[in-house]
Amino acid sequence: MSQLNNPSQWTTGADPPTDKQKGFISTLASSKNVSVDPSSLNKSEASAKINELKTAPTQNPDAEAGQPIQDPDTWSTGDEKATGKQMGYVAVMAKKAGEDVPESMGKTDASKKIEELKGKTGM
Repeated sequence: MSQLNNPSQWTTGADPPTDKQKGFISTLASSKNVSVDPSSLNKSEASAKINELKTAPTQNPDAEAGQPIQDPDTWSTGDEKATGKQMGYVAVMAKKAGEDVPESMGKTDASKKIEELKGKTGM
């Protein structure tokens, strides 16, 4: 078994969980109607908890996703062309909001547009 597949063997496994891990655990726990304090876990335990929660049945499908962990303006890849998934979200929500669908945009701009359109459409 690869060390990557076994978080308990990670060199940094005993370190505190990352902000991304804590945010993902909180979002997953909310959708599963489970109470988890991600700050009480280390990186290894957080990784195991994420895997556990990902496979657990969803109990609360209306749970809201958490806020982005990082500010899109700080993304090192923010100027790259938006992903297909981002452009798909923008297209669907822009149409629902009665706005023109942009032909292309960067990852940062797409992320900001998605957040703006979420507010307008309630999606």
